Order: sequence, then structure tokens, then C-alpha cells
Amino acid sequence: MNTQSSLASVLVSKIQSDNPTILPLFLDSKLSDVQLVDALRDHYTAYMQSEHPTAWAYYTGEEQSEQDYYKLSVRSMAYLRLMDYLDHEGKSYPDWNLHGQEIVSRPIALMRKVLTGQCVECNSDFLEDMAHLFSQLSEVENSNIPTRSQVQQWMARHSSGLDPAVIFWRSHNKERIVALLIERLKTSEKKSSHYQLKEGMSEKQIRKQVLAWWREDRFHLHFAIRSTDELNRYLDFSMDEEELRIMREAEKKGIPIFATPYFLSLIDTRKKEEQENPGSDLVLRSYLFYSQDLLDEFGSIVAWEKEDIAEPGKPNVAGWILPSHNVHRRYPEVAIFIPDTMGRACGGLCAYCQRMYDFQAGRFNFELEKLRPRQSWHKGLEVNMEYFRNDPYLSDILITGGDAFMSSVASIEKILDAVLQMAKNKLLDNEDREEGEKYATMRRVRLGTKIPVYLPQRVTKELVQVLRVFREKAGAVGISQCVVQTHISSAMEITPDTRKAIARLLEAGWAVTNQEVFTVAASRRGHSAKLRKVLNDIGVLPYYTFSVKGFTENRELFATNSRSTQEQIEESSIGHVAQRYHASLRPFMSDAQNMVESIESIRKSDEIPFLATDRNTLNLPGVGKSNTYRTIGITDDGRRILEFEFDHTRPHSKVIEEMGSVIIIESKSIAHYLRQIEEMGEDPSEYETIWGYSAGSLAPRSTVFAGIS
Repeated sequence: MNTQSSLASVLVSKIQSDNPTILPLFLDSKLSDVQLVDALRDHYTAYMQSEHPTAWAYYTGEEQSEQDYYKLSVRSMAYLRLMDYLDHEGKSYPDWNLHGQEIVSRPIALMRKVLTGQCVECNSDFLEDMAHLFSQLSEVENSNIPTRSQVQQWMARHSSGLDPAVIFWRSHNKERIVALLIERLKTSEKKSSHYQLKEGMSEKQIRKQVLAWWREDRFHLHFAIRSTDELNRYLDFSMDEEELRIMREAEKKGIPIFATPYFLSLIDTRKKEEQENPGSDLVLRSYLFYSQDLLDEFGSIVAWEKEDIAEPGKPNVAGWILPSHNVHRRYPEVAIFIPDTMGRACGGLCAYCQRMYDFQAGRFNFELEKLRPRQSWHKGLEVNMEYFRNDPYLSDILITGGDAFMSSVASIEKILDAVLQMAKNKLLDNEDREEGEKYATMRRVRLGTKIPVYLPQRVTKELVQVLRVFREKAGAVGISQCVVQTHISSAMEITPDTRKAIARLLEAGWAVTNQEVFTVAASRRGHSAKLRKVLNDIGVLPYYTFSVKGFTENRELFATNSRSTQEQIEESSIGHVAQRYHASLRPFMSDAQNMVESIESIRKSDEIPFLATDRNTLNLPGVGKSNTYRTIGITDDGRRILEFEFDHTRPHSKVIEEMGSVIIIESKSIAHYLRQIEEMGEDPSEYETIWGYSAGSLAPRSTVFAGIS
């Protein structure tokens, strides 16, 4: 990127040549900083009202619908941002990336120093962002939306785990890892009661036995990798010195390592010059390996999910009194249920996991035996189901963890049986209530899982049979939708085993939706679009594309909200389903067995490469999901300060409605983000419109998900 001095010169020249009327105001020494802000506000108010009435109406709140948002040009958005900067000049905010330290947004004061030659130490990332702002104000910055063919070219760069070439090199990885597992079975002093080699077995028989065990989920959990040295060994000693240093220090600090042999077989360990598509596995690597930021912050990580911190008998941040630690709730109609089973664990550990906060205290640290359910969990299950039964609003239960599919089949069956009984009881209870006093009844059951990525072998015939039986009984108690929500963030995570697992779930009558985590690696041009296409190919509907939450500990993985908005408008948009097909989408969720054919029918008829049924969004502390924001300030080091509104299209608790907006200070600047993707081999010029996305609007929920939260 540009140097500090050259950026300062660019900023000065842009104001001199393109915005000459405001230069005298900045240079007028008689004006205090407060008076300068007032003078600039008067100037831009008059100009916006006269020349940009659409932007003015959006700024004042007179016209702020989704349709009004899409009427904003890049120049209009720049004026909107400048007015918001003026309104918030000099205001301070707690920055949780700096552990609550108060920071001040003062772009006008800093610009004045630049223009008067006094900004000797102005940060180059700040200067670059401001230079782009003034380019947008004068309409000299490119704001062209890429064509559909361009987006498809970007999509073609990214490999899929279903590509023959990828399947081929991964088969070699599997053979290499199987050899390591055989060695471990032969030499380990600690013998497994189940996984033992019989005496007298030939090498051929041993290999055949281990390949058979490879198809068992318990085998991968038993032999999961838990140390840096073992991780490097199973990755064919391909980790570099920096990765080894960070992972070893992470171990010492108590950050767990947990990776199954299956998942490690998906990582390309070959030298870059030997790879057909270098960097194709970057998304997988980005949550397998930890960052220096996580290492530095571990021990002082602040909880992002404020509503999850609750005391018995007291309302959480969203205003709900909860029955136990097992229930988490933001919204009136839906609550999360985390059972006291193995479901508190996962099939692997993602570097961005929100439970890093809990790992600091030694909780949920992948000691799987300690997570097996106790006798008392049956009573707790009853108590929690009574909470759902006796709540007048709840109609949707999301069973997760951890990972819902990490619970044993017997535990999952018990949980689903309890849900059926609870749903039946809600119906019966309503028979005794007058019209207008009846409670919401259960309409939807969801299971949250990343098992199709980490351990697809766990989607067994036995599990699928339990799911099928539940689906067959669900309609009788009012439950119309049964949904498995997966967490797939790259087409490279979709393997033949994943496809098989998804097919089993669909055949059992459970629709499958996906939530992508929009990491830096996942945010590369065309990557999410390619993921949507491959998900559609196997019958999965994209649901949400989540920005990485958290503070400095996740800075390495965080793609700025401007990039998420850019992806939504410039790439996801080529998969928007035409209005005339919306009615055809409605039955998809209740006809899971025909999902692949149904999706293909719409793609073919509408001539689109994928169904963009997901919404780009961020999970806000306490408030829930939203992507409706404005950039109201900027830090001295160029990190944008965003003001988010909650999602007004869905019901919220009274506490949330009264709370209003939420301020988020991003953990990195746009310039920082662009440096990262350049290091990944991307061309930053392909992202040049990113600077103009300083406001966002949460897209409407797709018709296919009508009523799903």
C-alpha cells in the first residue's frame, strides 16, 4: 500500500482540486475545531439537499427502506458517511479490541492537521481511507459493479472437494495418514478396548482393518490429534516455523488442539509449486492454525455473546429469564437448547470459535469422556422442555452445542422424543385456553452441526433412522419443518463423504441449510459464490453468510463489513431468484427428499448459477443478527466505527427494541484487510470498490425461509 507521506499528499491534492470550496475552511485558523465541523456541516447540508436529495432523505431517516438503500450511489454513500463523521466528531467509544479503552473518532481534526502539514504521525491506513472518501465525493473513483461473467470467472478460480483432481491428491493423503495410524496402533502402549490389531495379522489384513475403521466416526475421535508435534507429523511435516511456534505456545497457554485424521486428510501438504490450485485449502487452514492475535489475547478474551451470560433468576441482556445454562435466547419465537451430553463438544476446533472465552477457564476442552451425560441430565431435559412448553411465544427450537450430532444416537433420540412430547403438550394446553390467549405452538425443529465437514462418518444409518422417525411423527404435533443447519465455509470442505451424509439427511426428510463463516480466506472474490453453487449441487440451501465475530483475538480471520456488503451486492446478487419463481420456493423446506431436483429446476428456469437464499450478516452482542449499519466514525489507525440497527423485520423483546443501535469498532482497517488478501495471492485492484461500502442494509429473508429466524 501507499506510504504515509504520499497518502497525505494525495489527500491534500484531492481536496485542493476536487473540493476547493472546503479547503479555506480547514485552513482558517480563526475557526476552532468545533466551528470547523459546524461550517462543514452547513456546507454539505445545503449541497446534499440541493444536489443529492436521495442521500439527504436517507441520512435524515425520511426514506430508509431496503429499496431506498439500493438507490444510493457511491457518491451518495460518501456524503452520507461524511455527514455521519461530522455528527460524531469528537465522540468517544469503548474499544473492546483494546479491552474497553476509550477511543475518539476525530477524522476532521486529523484531516485539518494533514492539510496544515502538522500530521507528522498520521496512520497511513487512516489516510488511505480518507483519500478514497474524497475521491468518492468528487466521483473520480471507480464504482463499476462487476458483470455476471466476471463473477463466474472468479468462481472458476476456486476448487471443490468434488473435483477429480482434489479427490485424487486427498486419496494419497489418506493413504499416508492410514500408514501413520497403523504405526500408532502397533507401537502405542495405551491400548484401546475397541481398536486393537489382532495377533498374527498380515500387513495386508492390518491395512484392510484400518481402512474399515476409517469409515467409523468413533475411530477418528479416538485417534484425533491433540498436539502440535502430532499435527505437524500428520500434515507430513509441512508446517512452517511460524505456525509451529504459535501452535506450541498455544498449547502451553491451554488452547486446545483437536483435529480428526479425516479432516487432516483434506489439507494439501504438497509444496506450492506442486499444487494445481495453490491456496485452495486456505479456508480450512485458517481455522486449523491459530494466529498470534489469538495467542496474545487468550486469557483476556471478552465474551462477544453478551446474551449468553446470564445469572439464574435474572434476565439476560436480551431480557429473557432462562431456566438453566442449557437455554440461550435472543428472540421471542426461538431459543437455543444445548443439552448436557457429548453434544457440548465438536468434531473439531475452529480458530474463531466463540467458546475460546470458555476455554480460558478450562471448560469444554475436548475431554470427551468428561462430557458424557450424567444421570441427572434426564431431569434437566424435562425442566428445559417445560420452559418451551410454558412460553407463549416459542415456536422454534435450535438444538446445538458444541454440535448436535456429537451427541450419541441414543441421546439424540431421547432429546427428540422430549421435543415431540413438549410440542404435543403445547397443543393440548391450548385446548383449555380462550381464543386470543393461546400460546404459540412448535412449528420448527433445527439441529446445528459441522459434522458433515469434520466427521461425515457420524451421519450413520442409525442416526438417520432416528431422524426419519421423528420427521414422520412431527406433523401430528404441528411441527412442519425439520432442518439440519450445517457450517460449511468452502467448496473444498464438500467431499464425496459430505455429499453422502447430506443425501442421507435429505432422504430422511430433513432439509439442510448452511451458514458460512466469512473469514478473510472465504472472502476472496468468487469464493462464497462458488460455495453456494456446490451447496446447491448437493441439495443444500445457503442460509446465512456470517461475518467473523469477536475482537482482537479474531482479527486475523475477520473480513471487514465493507467486504461483506461488497460481496452481497456484487457477487451474491447474480444468484437472486426472480420474483416469478418465489411461489415455487415455498414448499422446498417441507419436501427435502426432492431438494436437489427442486433447486436445479429453479436454477435452470431462472438461468442463474446458484440460489442466493442466504443473507450476509453479523451476530451482534445482545441484539442478534443484522447487516443494517452506517459508518459513523473512524479510529486514528483507520478502523471503521459502525452503528448497527437491529433487524426490524422480525420481533424482538421489549428490551432490545428500547436498546436501539449497537456500536461496533472493527478490529482492522480496510487497508489491513487488502494487505492480507494480497498475501494470499489476490489482486487488490479487483476489490477497489470496497472503500465505497460504508453503509449496509440487511437483505430480506428469502421466500424459501419464510418464518425461519
